[in-house]
Amino acid sequence: MKYLSHRLSAAMWARVLLLWLALGLGAIVLGAIALGLGNFVQGNVRAELEAQQISFAPADRLRDPERAIPGMVENAGQPLTTGNQARIYSELIGLHMRESAEEAGYTDASYATLGGIQRELRAALATAKEGGDETVIAEAEANLTAVTNLRNTMLTGSNLRGNLLSAFGWDNVATGVTAAGAFVLVMGVLFFVLFIYEWRRGHLPPTEA
Repeated sequence: MKYLSHRLSAAMWARVLLLWLALGLGAIVLGAIALGLGNFVQGNVRAELEAQQISFAPADRLRDPERAIPGMVENAGQPLTTGNQARIYSELIGLHMRESAEEAGYTDASYATLGGIQRELRAALATAKEGGDETVIAEAEANLTAVTNLRNTMLTGSNLRGNLLSAFGWDNVATGVTAAGAFVLVMGVLFFVLFIYEWRRGHLPPTEA
C-alpha cells in the first residue's frame, strides 16, 4: 500500500493513460457492436413471428386445459410477436397433440412411436385382405387411416413446436447479447471517464515540500 503514494514516471503514466483510453474505446466499440447484433437478431426473430400472423384465441374461447397453461390467459386475443409468446403457443400445440393422441386411443404417443403402430396396422391390413373378410378389411383400413392421420398431425405439430421454441431461444439469446452489450458500453464510458479524470488530475497532487 505504501507505493500508492508514489508518483509514476512520465513514461509509465503515459502507458497507464493509454491503457485507460484503449479499454474505454475498445469497450465502447464492442458494446455498440453487441447492441447492434442483439437488436438485429431480435428484430429478425420478431419480424418472422409477425409474418406468420398467429394470434392467441380470445379468453372466452379458451378451455380449462388451455387456461391452465402459464401465460395463456395473459396473452389471450393478442398476436404472437415475441419469443416468450412463441414458447407459450408451443405448449398449446403440445396440449392439442396430447389430446389428439388420447382421443385416438394412443395416450402419450409420439410421431416416432406411431411409426411402429403404423407398421403393425399395415401388416394387419395385409392379413385381412388375404382373409377376404370385407368387414375386417374395412376395420383395418379405418384403424390405419386414423393412425396415419394422427402421425401426420404429430409431425406437423412437432415441426411447429420446434420452430416456435427455436424462435424463443434466439429471442432470449438476442436479449442476453443486448443486455451484455449495454453493460460493456457502460463500462466503456466508465473507462473513458476515468481516462479523462486521471489525465486532468495528473495521477496524484504534487508532494508537499
